[in-house]
Amino acid sequence: MAEKAQIQEAIKVQGEVVRKLKSEKASKEQIDEEVSKLLQLKAQIGGDDGKHQFVLKTAKGTRDYNPKQMAIREKVFNTILGCFKRHGAETIDTPVFELKETLTGKYGEDSKLIYDLKDQGGELLSLRYDLTVPFARYLAMNKITNIKRYHIAKVYRRDNPAMTRGRYREFYQCDFDIAGQYDAMIPDAECLKIVYEILSELDIGDFRIKVNDRRILDGMFAVCGVPDDKFRTICSTVDKLDKMPWEEVRKEMVSEKGLSEEAADQIGEYVSLQGETPNSQTSVICCQ
Repeated sequence: MAEKAQIQEAIKVQGEVVRKLKSEKASKEQIDEEVSKLLQLKAQIGGDDGKHQFVLKTAKGTRDYNPKQMAIREKVFNTILGCFKRHGAETIDTPVFELKETLTGKYGEDSKLIYDLKDQGGELLSLRYDLTVPFARYLAMNKITNIKRYHIAKVYRRDNPAMTRGRYREFYQCDFDIAGQYDAMIPDAECLKIVYEILSELDIGDFRIKVNDRRILDGMFAVCGVPDDKFRTICSTVDKLDKMPWEEVRKEMVSEKGLSEEAADQIGEYVSLQGETPNSQTSVICCQ
């Protein structure tokens, strides 16, 4: 029994080695060599009769939640729901899977993270990647032009999960959207107010709300000389800065995406900037 425990521990360690090599994009030969070692270790605990041993565990990138964790989640969700309803939003629900063609081409490079399902009844299906595209499909199908809606539900991404950083393949999204024609910036201001109210009510301490505008990114790319046909793919790479150091992001833009080194270096100068620019004006949104 002690020997079996040692082998299981060795399997765990070897598994980490394989995952580390894959995350570092090591050579195929090196990865194959370590995978072979892992398989050899697993073969040693296959049982005397060679039968497969059933292991009780959750699928990779998923987890269970115990009663205490569920109580905390329920409190958080109730807080969020209460705020959404105070702002006059209605809720909808959409299927957990959509026609594959509905999701295809909506997420750029991240489309490879969509879970495709096997053909059932002649339809090609995929698990929803987020709640936004199904919402857009719902609006188009029902010819809805004005709605304030919220939706809290699970989404699925075939990502390489780093469990210690809280990244999973199955997780909840809380969406609040205002669809329709309104005076400029009013819906944006309401969304900021909602975020402020929720975080304040959850009493998590000090927080900072970051506001972004895609037009700023597009303008930055244009100034840096990024070709129009590379805007989307370079944007996907820059989006990885919260998970990868700049050196790796730059390498991907130049080596894999074909961006010039000059353009990449100029992008690097912009993304390294922090703090207020000279002569900038700070606008404060009153949330009380």
